Amino acid sequence: MNDTGHAPLTAADDNFHTLSDDPWETETCWFSFNVPERNLAGWLYAWVRPNLNNCGGGVFVYDDTGVASWDLPYFQYQHTQPLPAERDLRDFTFPNNYSVKMIEPLQRYKLFYKDREHITVDLEFNAIQPPHQFPKGAPPFDKSGHLDQAGHVTGTILLRGETLKVDCMATRDRSWGVRQDHRGSRLGYSFGTASASDSFCAFVLPQKLDAEGREVMYHGNLVRDGRVSSIKSGWRTVERDPKTNYITSMTIAGVDEEGRKFRVIGTVVSRMLFSVPRGTTLNSMLHWTFDNGVEFHGEDQDVWRYDQWRTAMDDLRKNA
Repeated sequence: MNDTGHAPLTAADDNFHTLSDDPWETETCWFSFNVPERNLAGWLYAWVRPNLNNCGGGVFVYDDTGVASWDLPYFQYQHTQPLPAERDLRDFTFPNNYSVKMIEPLQRYKLFYKDREHITVDLEFNAIQPPHQFPKGAPPFDKSGHLDQAGHVTGTILLRGETLKVDCMATRDRSWGVRQDHRGSRLGYSFGTASASDSFCAFVLPQKLDAEGREVMYHGNLVRDGRVSSIKSGWRTVERDPKTNYITSMTIAGVDEEGRKFRVIGTVVSRMLFSVPRGTTLNSMLHWTFDNGVEFHGEDQDVWRYDQWRTAMDDLRKNA
């Protein structure tokens, strides 16, 4: 076991995992990308529920011109599709035409997606750091495995007749285990990568505050001077638009297992709302600045159950 309580990751973790007979066993495969000069970001995302013999997910691109799914440069999401009989995630095409091909285990992946004349995504993810595992038994992945990994993403996107060159630092993640649609929860997932020398990934519990009223960070990892270490403790403060509840900026600070302190300030440059059965996510692209002056881009996933979002909006209206 490593310091997260899991067995070390191996090449086998690029493939589908052996799961229990729980119908809610879920496996995910997610890659992000961005084009900073256009305030544009996007996802290639898929999930599989082998015990229910179905899968879903989608591809979307957002920028600073719209927030709702129907007002984005591109949005496609499927809530349930039949699961193909051929099930090797090292070379797999989902029913919506999103394909993942492993080139080098836990390192390089070829990504492709095409939807008629609307969009063609042809990218390659090349990891710049080892995958970082989430601690065993920690929320929200207390019953599942999870990894995050920063990488260099290159390639092109043909979007609505325009060819966009992609050459960015971005993040991928994978989860496997029980994930129930009706058990959503609040979560903050912030990340950004400048290079193999500087990056961070932080998970916070927005509903859990410290003595100074700041959101508590409960896990993450920091890369400084090329050294990767788990975050020991930290906090986050968030500024929101008083009318929409959209995040406008945030500050994240903490200390890692080596005792290195860090602080990063992010300003939102674009955003989108993304809804699934578990709840809604306010997904934001941010321009980040580390306390050492390094600037870079990344994202934040602001995850809510639907009732939690409505309560927050009711509070804003009362205080307007």
